[in-house]
Amino acid sequence: MPRIIRMPSTDVVRNGTKRRRFIEEMFRLYRAAGSPALREIEEWIRANDDLKGTASTETIRRILRGHVPPRWHTVEAIALAFFAASDLEPGQERWTDNINEPFSNMDALRQAWAEAVEEDPAASDPRVPNNFDDPWATAPRPAASNFNDEPPF
Repeated sequence: MPRIIRMPSTDVVRNGTKRRRFIEEMFRLYRAAGSPALREIEEWIRANDDLKGTASTETIRRILRGHVPPRWHTVEAIALAFFAASDLEPGQERWTDNINEPFSNMDALRQAWAEAVEEDPAASDPRVPNNFDDPWATAPRPAASNFNDEPPF
């Protein structure tokens, strides 16, 4: 019996990163499809010759485990297999953008993929503020003085 793949932990793919957003989009489709066996997804992709991309079970597993593939056609083929196994449609409106133009499920996935591919994998954790030059934080402690903090009464 094939095992269901779980969402990578935040230790593997940090929250707040563009890569995490992409993986969340892929898992949304994977879960909507009923978490099918990866072999079924690979077979569906191979059976559809009109797809521009292909994906092996290992490629699908790597994506669901947190790797972002460099080619859109690979993601698109996997996503279309998930759509075929679910009630979702690729062109179904997901939400509207700022100009009130339709924004589909596939548009959301493609945008998340594009941002994840461009993200620097060594980027700092967005939850941690960047180090900045703070002279007060690094100034030496003043030498001891004879000043008394007690009031003079």
